[in-house]
Amino acid sequence: MKNQPALWYSQPSLKVVLIFVSIWLIGNGLLIVAITDIFRQPFLVTGHYISVLMIVMSTFQTGKLIRNYFCDRTTRNQLPVTSNL
Repeated sequence: MKNQPALWYSQPSLKVVLIFVSIWLIGNGLLIVAITDIFRQPFLVTGHYISVLMIVMSTFQTGKLIRNYFCDRTTRNQLPVTSNL
């Protein structure tokens, strides 16, 4: 059996994108709630630089996943259609 690369990141489907965006929203929301008192303390002033770095990196990776989805979707629509005449 050949080892095939994981296509869920380089050629994601809409289902994969929606799952990862929802995980990203829930995860970052819970992280912000855990490190701050949302109603009394500002987020960036508290000095939680590692947590902010985690949020920025997860946002960057989620953005790349969404970009891969749109790039793959546009190139898939441009493929020539062959007919069997």
